[in-house]
Formats: sequence, structure tokens, C-alpha cells
Amino acid sequence: EFFDPVTDEVIKDKGVENQSQPFSLAKDVSSDAAWTFDVPSDIDIIGVRIVARSDAFSDGEQHALPVLPNRMMVMESLRLDVNGNETKEFSMDQLVHKTSGSAEEYRLTLEFASNPAWYAVQALPVLSNPQSDNAVSWFASYYAYTLGYHISQAYPNVARMIDVWKKQGGDADTFLSNLEKNEELKNVLLEETPWVLEAKNESEQKQKLSLLFDLNRSTMLTNAAIDKLKDLQASQGGWSWFKGFRPDVTITHYILYGFDQLKKLEAGTITDGIRAMQAKAVSYIDSEALSRFEELKKGNRDWRKIQTIPVYDLEYLYVRSAYPQYPVSDALTQMTDFYTSVLEKNWTRYGLYERAIIAQIMHRKGNASVVNDILRSYREHATTDVEQGMFWANNRSRVFMSQSAVSVHTFIMEAFQLGGAKPSEMDGMKRWLLKQKQTQQWESTHATMDAVYALLNAGNDWFSSDAGTAATVVLGGEVVEPDSKEAGTGYFKKVWNRSEIRPEMGQAKVIHQGNQPAWGALYRQYFEELDKIVTTDASLDVEKRLFTEQTDASGTKLVEVNESRPLKIGDKVVVRLTVRTDRDIEFVHLKDMRGAFLEPVEQISGVRWQGATIYYQATKDASTNFYFDHLSRGVYVLEYAAYVTRTGDYSNGIATIQCLYAPEFTAHTAGMRVRVEK
Repeated sequence: EFFDPVTDEVIKDKGVENQSQPFSLAKDVSSDAAWTFDVPSDIDIIGVRIVARSDAFSDGEQHALPVLPNRMMVMESLRLDVNGNETKEFSMDQLVHKTSGSAEEYRLTLEFASNPAWYAVQALPVLSNPQSDNAVSWFASYYAYTLGYHISQAYPNVARMIDVWKKQGGDADTFLSNLEKNEELKNVLLEETPWVLEAKNESEQKQKLSLLFDLNRSTMLTNAAIDKLKDLQASQGGWSWFKGFRPDVTITHYILYGFDQLKKLEAGTITDGIRAMQAKAVSYIDSEALSRFEELKKGNRDWRKIQTIPVYDLEYLYVRSAYPQYPVSDALTQMTDFYTSVLEKNWTRYGLYERAIIAQIMHRKGNASVVNDILRSYREHATTDVEQGMFWANNRSRVFMSQSAVSVHTFIMEAFQLGGAKPSEMDGMKRWLLKQKQTQQWESTHATMDAVYALLNAGNDWFSSDAGTAATVVLGGEVVEPDSKEAGTGYFKKVWNRSEIRPEMGQAKVIHQGNQPAWGALYRQYFEELDKIVTTDASLDVEKRLFTEQTDASGTKLVEVNESRPLKIGDKVVVRLTVRTDRDIEFVHLKDMRGAFLEPVEQISGVRWQGATIYYQATKDASTNFYFDHLSRGVYVLEYAAYVTRTGDYSNGIATIQCLYAPEFTAHTAGMRVRVEK
């Protein structure tokens, strides 16, 4: 019989066929009994009580069974990406050509930013003294203080805009982390993810933007950083990671490179104290480079025939060429001339990052022919995408100077600027930088500073146009009139509820009149029966397949589950989830709904890795959840195992994936049914 677990009252209106069944059992024998009943849809939990009676005795058991709904809220998105001075039409076909009679509309949301380049400015790091007392952290702080203040002075419209944001209110959406925005459009609450602290830190950083313009604070912090760098510089002239460690060539290169970058940007003042540090450091890297050169000659009889040089010697040439004011010995001249000749002949043997360095070395030496050849090669191997701009697919992070993929990209941009790039090329490379910010946080303080300055300083000006009038969005033939727009970005959001939603609103047109890219998204939220949900296909995609693990004489193999191949109790099922992304994304949540017939093998949540992918896996009653800090562009295959525990005909739900930093990047699989036999 059924009962209400809260009141313990018997429920009599749920039909059970053959409610009483006779049985006869011999000693040490068991038998099955089965009932068929209508699954209630108007309650969330139901109690089931089963009692066996004889003339003399009775015994029984009872259970509370959750009643999972056969409908769920589904969210689908249509990204609205346009380039400068472009008019483009978009269609959310499943809304326009609505074919399911059971789908019930819930909410339609439009958000759009006509000048998202300002989001890069909001990412400017505002630092205090570093918590870790090492040379790399202190120089990163110095670099950020100096370049941040320089940007605020060299680009007064940046200072004005940040002041407007501040006056709008520190708790306004302007200063919220992307992880905290649009909670209603995300498949999981932020508090249920591992990224609460990242969201808090990003929001706090945005709220401190006005401190970039505080001259007294900037002067105090830069002086403190310089004093620390003097203290951490070893007597040999090099910097080590921590005081007391041996001096390190790579760290010394990194700091000298940073000082030169600031000089080229005319940011900060080179004091006598800084010059003294630089002189000692240059002497140190000269000595180390000569020692390596002597070792090369001693250990290799054919050293004059080498075709490549180590990356740290390439980096030495690049850094040393930025400090021609310091004397060069005859031995150094011989070494640099030899290395330069090797690079001139063999630059094709190097990768993206190294070629950008070689181009700048050759530019400083006046060798325009090699510079032009390198740029020609870059153009031949570049990927040019209407949405993502101009980029290099094999761009991966490096160690030197905290080189993230973003910083390597800005290195290449600098080489293009020196060699005479076309404005369209610079804008294409800027567009790729900005699109990285759409789906992830930039990797480091240094990468952020480099990217922001590249966006401000290269190509066409993306920060002077009036974002408030730069773009018009049309839905279903009607111009969208927002109640208000955010200063700078031109961001707005508009929501339509159930009764206001019409199929033609799935037809969108964006008319954009600014130089810069613009982006937004249309989100459709609706209720649908699990079995009728149709899969989506987008830049971020997920596929779900079920297999049974079977063993025979030839070994263990996986056999795919389908309608003609039902499951049986005790089968081991392998759930395979295939994720595809056409760009790097961060803060990704993947949720796989499990049918009630499955019991997962792994019950304990924790960090997992499959292949080269690291993630956090959380097992819940009705779903298995995966959390990825970062997914690079590519294909990922995840698997987990479960055992079949119940017979019946079940809905196995869907798998959904979403980038919580940019919720418009979302996708889900189609619903499926699974039959389990005895």
C-alpha cells in the first residue's frame, strides 16, 4: 500500500494491480513479487509499505521513494556575435519552428554588449604588496603598478569611464565577476561549485579600479617594490626566486625584459637605483651566456655547424639587445654574431613564440628581410575566423616571462607592428584577445597587462565610440528598447515571461555601427518532457552514449546500449561523455542525469583525471557532476561506471554542459529511454 511519509496516512487513489498476492515458500527459498502501479505526478515523495502475512505471523518493510519529474527546465542559447560596422541576422530555429506540443515556454532573455572591449579594462589588476616574498612576485607587482598608472594617464577616457562605473555603485552588476552574474541563466548555483573564491576575488578587484589613478599610492608601492628587488638581487647581479637561492638566468631575463617593456611604453621613470640594478643584471647574464657558449665549444667539435640555439640563449639575445648602452666585449660580439647568423639561416626551425623573438632581434639589427619572411610565415599559418579573429591554433603557454598563450599572442602582435602590419590584421588579432576574455579569466597579471595595453594601443580605436548608440537589436521584427545601458560596454538585459514569448522572437538581427566587435546572446528557458528534448549543436558541445561491459574469451569489450539491446539487472554500464569545444574556456560545469535504474560505482566525490584532463567529480542522488577549471580547444572523453539495479522502462535524462563564466556557451544532449529486463 501507499502512504504519505509526512503524515503516515494511507493513499488510496493510486491504483495498484493485484494488491494482494498469494505466495508459498519452502525453507531456505526466496521468491519475487511484483506490482504495477501508476506513478503519481502531483507529489514529490511517496511511501511504499509491503507486508507478508500468514495465519500466525506477519512481517513487512516500508520505503520512501522520491518521485522524479518527467519534465525539466531546458535552457538553450543563441550567441549574437558581430564585428565592427556589421549587420547580421540570427535564428533560434527550435523557437521559430516550434514542433513539440508538450514544450511550455518559461522565459526569454536577451543580453547584449555593444562595446565589450571595456570588459578588458575592468580586468586591470589592482594589486597590493605580494603575499609571497620573491623576486618574480615583486616585479609583477611593480610592472602592474607602473603600467596601470600609465594607462590611466595616457588614456583619459579610461579614467573617466572607471569613475562613471564607481558612481553607478560599487555593488552594481558592473563590478560583479562574470561568475556571479546571471545566476538565473546557469544550470548550477555558484555556491555549489568550487569557484566561489575566484568570483569573490574578481569582484573585489573590479571594485578597486579607481585606485589605479592614485599617484601617492602608486608611488609608494613602486618604491617598495624597487627596494625589495634591490634586496633580492644577488651579489653576482642576478635575481633568484627567493632570497638565499642561487641566481637564476630565466628570472633575471624576465625582470630585465619587463623593465624594457615599460621603457618602450614610456611608462614609469628609470631612476639611478634602477639603472644600477640593470647594469649588475646585464653583467650577470653576459657572464652566464659566455659560460654556456664556452661549454658548447668544448663539448662539440662541430659547434660551428649547429642549426638551432637553446631558448634561453635566444631569450638572452632578445633581452641583451634592449640594453645596448652597456659595454660589449669582443668575446660577446663573437658569440652574438655567431648566434645571429644561426638564427638568420634557421629561423624556420622555431615555433611561434621563438619566431616572434627572432623577428624583434632582427628588427633591432636592421635585418628587414628576415623580419618580412617571418611575418609571411605567420600569415600563412594563421587561422582567420569571422568571429574569433586572427590567431594561431598551436599557440600554447610557455614558462619564460610567465608566457601564457595570451602573452605569446601579444608578442606576435608586437612583431607585426614592427614589421608593418595591415590595420585589418591588428584588429583581427585584437578580436582574438577580446574573445579570450569572453570565456575565461586571463592567466596572469602579466598577461592581463599585456593584453589590455595591446587592445588600447594597436589597430583601430575601440574605446572612443559611443557604445550607447553603437548597436541596435531587433527581435521578431521589433526594435528592442532597453530600460538602461551600462556606461562604456553598452550592456543591457531584457526579459520576457511566458505569455509575452512569440515564436517569431527567435529571429534576431543586430545592426552594429561601431569599429569594435560586439556580442550578446538570446536565452530560451522552457519546460519539456525528458524523452522529447532534442540535442543542441554549438561551439561547446556534449554527446552521451551508454555501453555495457561484456567479457568473453577474447577479453572485455564495450557494447552500445540501444532499443534493440535492453539491459539486465547486474549489468555494468559505462557512461561515455564526449565534450567538444572550439576555443579555450574556463569554469565549465557538466551535469549528467542518471536514470533511477543506475547505481554509480564511484560514490565519493573528489579530484579525478582522465588522460590529460583534471576535474572535480561530484556524485549526487540523481546526477554525476564534473567541474573543469579550464578546457583548451579540443575533444575530451570522460567515462564513469554504474550498475543496473532495477527492472523497468526508464528515462535516462540528458547531459548538459555550460561555461559559467559565459553562460551563452551551453549545450545539452537529447533525451533517451532505456529498458531493463530481469
